[in-house]
Amino acid sequence: MTFVSPDSLHWVQGLLVALMVGLLLALFVGVLLLTRPQALFVLNTRLSRWIDTRAVLGKLDQPHHIERFLYRHHRVLGIMIMVGAGFVLWRWAFAYERSQFLAALGTRFMASGLDWIPAAVETILVALHGAILMVGLVVAFRPSLLKNFERTANRWHQGPATTPFDAVVGTLDGAFEDHPRISGLLLVLAACWCLLALTPVVVEVLAR
Repeated sequence: MTFVSPDSLHWVQGLLVALMVGLLLALFVGVLLLTRPQALFVLNTRLSRWIDTRAVLGKLDQPHHIERFLYRHHRVLGIMIMVGAGFVLWRWAFAYERSQFLAALGTRFMASGLDWIPAAVETILVALHGAILMVGLVVAFRPSLLKNFERTANRWHQGPATTPFDAVVGTLDGAFEDHPRISGLLLVLAACWCLLALTPVVVEVLAR
């Protein structure tokens, strides 16, 4: 396992543990299919309840107009935008330490030819917050300049119908119920084979 770097070791350990837990769960289900399939089917029926969320999500898929409120309080909104953008620019100018950013990226990241990324990120953030500061000035003192832009951009687009996707399709419950012993045997064999193959790898990785 020399291909696993120390930085990514904990991710690999977590992934292997999750995989082992999933395989043990598959082994348990396979044993239930072999020994007590009816109990498993009853549990599956209780857990496999279909919850239709179209009525709830439909309320979110509606336009909500707040333009009147924003125009009524445009000075407060503009000042808040300017304060937020100005704070970010002030932090970048007087309290930003590039060395901390480079340390967070790591020496391996910087040595792989990606040393241009910090400067690019800084340039994009400064330009973005400079533009946000200008927008805050316009909102605070000349909000009428944004009306044409708002009229063009503020269009409601109805999303595609999700009814064909909001249904249960392609379940394997029927196949398991028709052949519980064969399904259980195959599941147990597959889970045991994967567990035996992964156990040495898991032991080696967790021992680090």
